[in-house]
Amino acid sequence: MIKNIIIVIAILSVVFLSQQPYFRQTGERLYSQAETQVKNNLYPMVSGEVEQKSAFIQEEIAKQKNNFAQNVWGDIKNYFAGIFSKVSGTPVQ
Repeated sequence: MIKNIIIVIAILSVVFLSQQPYFRQTGERLYSQAETQVKNNLYPMVSGEVEQKSAFIQEEIAKQKNNFAQNVWGDIKNYFAGIFSKVSGTPVQ
């Protein structure tokens, strides 16, 4: 409970101080340093994961597209076989 109160006070203090004009330079400097760290450390890790997941997703899309085409073709073939069977009077297998 006390730990949570301290965290809330710290967050409120940061929010209050970030609105004060005399902390503007410090905030801008911290923001630029954090931005640099994110670009240098986080982007390479994320981009590698995105490339791996993208390749997997592309493979799954291709599989689903092929399965859909096969199912549709099978349904069309069965439909016309049924019509032919009715017209000719012979069973189609």
